[in-house]
Amino acid sequence: MKKRGALELSISTIVIIVIAMTMLILGIVFVRNIMCSGIVISDKISNGVENEIIGLFGAKDYGVKCMGEGGAEVKLGDGGRRQIVCIINSDSQVKYKLEVISIESLKGTPTENVQSWIKDQNWEGSAQSGTKTVTVAVLDVPKKVSDTGLKITVQETNEDTGSIETHIMYIDVVHVGTISAAIC
Repeated sequence: MKKRGALELSISTIVIIVIAMTMLILGIVFVRNIMCSGIVISDKISNGVENEIIGLFGAKDYGVKCMGEGGAEVKLGDGGRRQIVCIINSDSQVKYKLEVISIESLKGTPTENVQSWIKDQNWEGSAQSGTKTVTVAVLDVPKKVSDTGLKITVQETNEDTGSIETHIMYIDVVHVGTISAAIC
């Protein structure tokens, strides 16, 4: 009789352990899916920022608009290459030169460290009729960086007319989080 009770207890224990492991695995998969969908949403936000820049142009506004200027709040995640873009809207072919004058830190990481993030900068070329997205800087932001506020100054030269304008962009670099970066 004692052997039968011990056998029932061990089978019950095994069943409980199997159910617990199944629930744990389902919970991990569920959390992973939520985290990954959050990362996908952040990629969509980047595309939304680009569309918002396009939306800054009125029906007949022509010229250059850059992300993070005009009070638009722009956040970039750490741990990878991040593009700083401007949109050119023109009604005819125009030759532009966009030159990054300075990238300085307003808070967080010191400016001299931010300078090491710069992998590419400046753009020169022609924009056809319509809108064109151009990359004026590429930053390789390290992982686990403290929240940093950047002020990026870009000088726009319209080489056809000789006019020069300055664009000042304010961009926040935020830490993405170790868990979400490791999951997806």
